[in-house]
Amino acid sequence: MPPKKKKQAGDAGKGEKVFKNLCTVCHALAANGTGPALKGAHGSLPGQKEGFAYSGALPKDKKWTDGNLDKYLKSPADYAPGNAMAFAGIANAKDRADVIAYLKANA
Repeated sequence: MPPKKKKQAGDAGKGEKVFKNLCTVCHALAANGTGPALKGAHGSLPGQKEGFAYSGALPKDKKWTDGNLDKYLKSPADYAPGNAMAFAGIANAKDRADVIAYLKANA
């Protein structure tokens, strides 16, 4: 059986571009908007930042790790059924890895 492919590391610079194209409609790093501010999101517990009314669908016991963010960004509805984020997800694995690298750089 061949070894599993190692996930490719993301590029924060490319992730910033993907973030600006797909995420800034609702999110910013520093301020809440339609969605919560995402500065410091990587490594934190979901749905617990002050000043934003979360839907309650996010699991509150799983930190935003690379793996959890990848699953969520691929399909928010599958990761947290009933969440309020009206976004289908990012199908491209490299784009997801890049966005995760960008969020890590801004943790």
